[in-house]
Amino acid sequence: MYPISTGPPSPMSNSKDTNKKRKAEREALREELLETQFELRTLERGSVLVLISGNDFAGKAEVIHSFYEWLDNRYLNTRAFGLPKGVDKRMPRMWRYWRTLPPTGELGFYLGSWYHQPLMKLSRGQISINRFTAQMQEILHFERMLNDEGIILVKVWLHLTDDERGARQRIDPSLLRQTVAMREWGDFSAADYEKVRESARLMTELTSSNESPWIRVPAADPHERDQRIGQIVLEAMRERLKNAPKPRPIYGWQPAQRDYLAQLDYSLQLSKDDYQQQLEHWQNRLRDLIQHPRFARRSLMLVFEGSDAAGKGGTIRRITQCLDPRILRVHGTRAPSDEERRMPYLWRFWRRIPAPGNVVVFDRSYYGRVLVERVEGFAADAEWQRAYAEINDFEQQLTDSGTLLIKFWLAITEEEQLKRFKDREQSPVKRYKLTDEDWRNRKRWPAYVQAMNDMVEHTSTRSAPWHLIPAEDKRHARIQALRILCEALDEELK
Repeated sequence: MYPISTGPPSPMSNSKDTNKKRKAEREALREELLETQFELRTLERGSVLVLISGNDFAGKAEVIHSFYEWLDNRYLNTRAFGLPKGVDKRMPRMWRYWRTLPPTGELGFYLGSWYHQPLMKLSRGQISINRFTAQMQEILHFERMLNDEGIILVKVWLHLTDDERGARQRIDPSLLRQTVAMREWGDFSAADYEKVRESARLMTELTSSNESPWIRVPAADPHERDQRIGQIVLEAMRERLKNAPKPRPIYGWQPAQRDYLAQLDYSLQLSKDDYQQQLEHWQNRLRDLIQHPRFARRSLMLVFEGSDAAGKGGTIRRITQCLDPRILRVHGTRAPSDEERRMPYLWRFWRRIPAPGNVVVFDRSYYGRVLVERVEGFAADAEWQRAYAEINDFEQQLTDSGTLLIKFWLAITEEEQLKRFKDREQSPVKRYKLTDEDWRNRKRWPAYVQAMNDMVEHTSTRSAPWHLIPAEDKRHARIQALRILCEALDEELK
């Protein structure tokens, strides 16, 4: 027997059934997302960063609102990036993105992201395709580093046809006002949007990688759009829970064959009278250079590394005592805090770089990854081996944006270090500087020497070379550092 036909269901019945079905789908996805978010946060298996780009009328803000309805808001971070203004314009291009990365166990949402500025400039004809291609390669390197640090990138492009965009504007004229804070392109015409689409096609070709492909999501139906993106994020979190971040192996890495420390002349000395005369001269010169009007548009970053008891603190004091403390910050780098451990390695150093007109000094620095962390086994081989390229990229961005970066290694012999350790033991005001860790590190002197040589070999670049200073005589080392600093600053301000 065949079923009796009762005619087509009423439109109202269809609408109710559809709404009921969609509500059930939304609730089911929400439940899965909440459970997975809780597991990701509990296990601290990395973080997820969702880049949302596309047509301004495709509902970018609405997508994020859906996640705030579904998930625990305490562990969501949203940032919107337009073209840089104010201090952002004077800092390295990636600075504002580094500062806002989501911690391990959390989700971040970026509107605009690091793609916005180059995509806007290419669409407006302000940069060449060759320059745009080079910037996309820089972004690929950056994203690969984020992947290595445990951040899963989800890159979504929301798509509307011109007809769909026009229909949404006509149906809901308030949409433009509601999403004005989330708009990327401004008042673009249909021809303008075609230029954006052409640029976006090139962008996706250049920056879709196996780890972080671009995903094109139709946005005409808000429910289907949100469900699709929610499922994408759910799969990304599940993938991270299934496969914990693993250091990417570095192929072809070679240790340094040259012993840089052995080539230094440790007999160099200065008499007390000569030292006092030169100290006054170079401190006055440094003071004048920092007060030069052109320095207001530049910044200065000093990195001090060296053997324990090599005199870094004393040298830093002779430099900083002639500077205005209002523009000066000295950072003593220690083991990362719990918050810093939950972020990519370079995050805490990006947060401390100098703004224009300012001076930042690092008493030990990000080079700890290839020195103490390497020797003491705190970093896996793949982590410290890839750090050289990451550090070079970091420093190149600083120098490209107008920061004068000067790196010092203060060197003493193993015998001189032992003498200074014993002197510290006998001094009431220096005893606090000596720790069990210092004595333990002495037993690994050859390993630290090799690590230092590798560091110089792989990170002494044209824009940020290493200055190796024999520091057996502290007076000589201090004057050498001041002289190098003043001469470099003088050359930079010409």
